[in-house]
Amino acid sequence: MTQSPLTDGTDDRAGGGPVADPRGWTLPRTVSVSDLGPLAEPISEHNGQAVAVQPLTDHPGWLAKLYRPDQHPEDAHRLDLLISAPGTLPEADRALLYAGTCWPAARIQGPGNPAVGCVIPMAPEQYRSELRRGGFSERRFVEIDWLAKSDESIRGVGLPPPGSAGRLAACRQLTALAAILERLDLVYSDWSFSNAFWSPEQRSVYLIDVDGCQPQKMPDIHQPNWADPLTPPGTDADGYTDRYRLGLLVAKCMTGRRDAHTYHTVAASPWQSQPAVSEVLLDMLLAADRERRPSAAQLHQALNSGPYLRATPRPVRTTLPPLPPQPAKPLAQSPADAHEPTKEAEPKTPEQPDSKLTAGWVFVLITAVVLLIIIVSNH
Repeated sequence: MTQSPLTDGTDDRAGGGPVADPRGWTLPRTVSVSDLGPLAEPISEHNGQAVAVQPLTDHPGWLAKLYRPDQHPEDAHRLDLLISAPGTLPEADRALLYAGTCWPAARIQGPGNPAVGCVIPMAPEQYRSELRRGGFSERRFVEIDWLAKSDESIRGVGLPPPGSAGRLAACRQLTALAAILERLDLVYSDWSFSNAFWSPEQRSVYLIDVDGCQPQKMPDIHQPNWADPLTPPGTDADGYTDRYRLGLLVAKCMTGRRDAHTYHTVAASPWQSQPAVSEVLLDMLLAADRERRPSAAQLHQALNSGPYLRATPRPVRTTLPPLPPQPAKPLAQSPADAHEPTKEAEPKTPEQPDSKLTAGWVFVLITAVVLLIIIVSNH
């Protein structure tokens, strides 16, 4: 891992003077709640580290994200580093970071609390779509979760299916953002379905909750089905944890699968125009040594049809996870049986008495006649 340009805090732009923000609002790097004007009703409450996320009435498109009061004392310094981070990047990377994430623009301070929260942009409207479910529809942000489903499922809710080209375009942007965070030596830890939005029309993605990033390591954010097998429970997440989760997210979005079939589909190398993608993803997901996991930049390069340049020998991998059992199929009929109706016993009717019963009555009748003849002849 590289040394972070954020850890020394030498960027003098973190001081707090008003600076121009390309997202359309010039504000000091440090503000109070009263500086922001009235806050609208929360659009989210008690979610993760935030007690509320509230739109700023006087500044459409901007939000106040207010933290729980038990945040770490160093959060103010960490937020200042994040806010100033885009100024350390090349112009193209800075533009991509602002366009593809809700990067914090200012720290909110209060009496006795230097980190009440932060000011962040709202996700652009292009990430909302009408989702149909049954006879109802709802306009909402489309989570990247939908890319981990088949094109048929996506079409079924009224979204345009991405196809392989749409999946590739979204994952290219996702890995470009991840590579920027990695170059800044920031740990995100929260790569999962719920923390990125997807625009089917624009074929783009938008990361949220990036104000939680920390330099070099941070408490591991547990998400069901996203646990890194090589990051022991109770230990911090780091850049290598991020590489595993990023690889898992990209693998699911590229294949449209979300179980063990994801790994097996990747291993089948279905992307002929991006021949290195399968090898990079398998090393990210299955390398036995976590430090041999490829970087976000290597995955981004492979998605752009570039080569996979890795040190030799190649990483030792664990085995592919077993596929889930297939549902039992009904027993097959023979070819002859398949074309003939099943034969059932015909029901007995009064006109068709049982043959054994009829023979018995005939024997009794004959015996009675013989006995009667014998008796008459004796008299």
